[in-house]
Amino acid sequence: PATPATSAPAAPPDPEVKPGATITIDFPELDPDRNGKPAQCQMSIPTGYDATKKLPLVVWLGGGEGGNTPNRSFLPEGDYIAVGLPFPKGANNPAQANMVGEFDKIWAYHKRMIDEIIKRVPNINRGTSIIAGFSNGGHAIDGMLRIKKKDGDLADYFSVFILADGGGSEFTSKGNFPSLKGKFAYLCWGETSPAKPNVSGLARDFKGRGAESVASEMADTGHAFAESEFPKIKEWLSKTVVPALNGEKPLIKAN
Repeated sequence: PATPATSAPAAPPDPEVKPGATITIDFPELDPDRNGKPAQCQMSIPTGYDATKKLPLVVWLGGGEGGNTPNRSFLPEGDYIAVGLPFPKGANNPAQANMVGEFDKIWAYHKRMIDEIIKRVPNINRGTSIIAGFSNGGHAIDGMLRIKKKDGDLADYFSVFILADGGGSEFTSKGNFPSLKGKFAYLCWGETSPAKPNVSGLARDFKGRGAESVASEMADTGHAFAESEFPKIKEWLSKTVVPALNGEKPLIKAN
């Protein structure tokens, strides 16, 4: 008689993934980052981590040359898998070398890292996950959202997008957003920032593609992610986004 088919055994849990841990993941097969350092990301596991519960992934993309350190400063109380992702070496805007470009390359770099994180922390819930960035981080989110890939787009991995004084330039905005219906976006810009026209215009693009959006001008601020904006984002996440993504308002079906 035929042998009954059996499912493959589940991968054993990663022993490093435990409450309160900070984990560095190396990617020796990837190019160095924009700071010339080996490709790696840092991941922070919450002290209340429970492997049986679904948790959001929160990705932070820094400004300038980027970095790989998580940023929780704009997050309300709660349990998150927080990570910082670097940018690959190069991937420049040809018209402005200190600005990221080649978003296909950046997305391939980030996707490899995110897939590894999800492999190590299989209880991550994409339906409640967040990606946030300042300056070049905002440019990268804008640019990567417009890339269509058969093996997964940025919008397939995240439901919440936070862009601080970045994105919306002529270069980053080539291509079209996918539908963002059921997603959430918070875009903020400095009152005196040179990025103000671009980011404020980008906020309208997010709304036009169906995202539940907030557009906020940071008073008395230039090119910065002002600390005064953090409480506003925390309140928006805790009172609007989290309840909706958890099914209290039927805007999105979490996985």
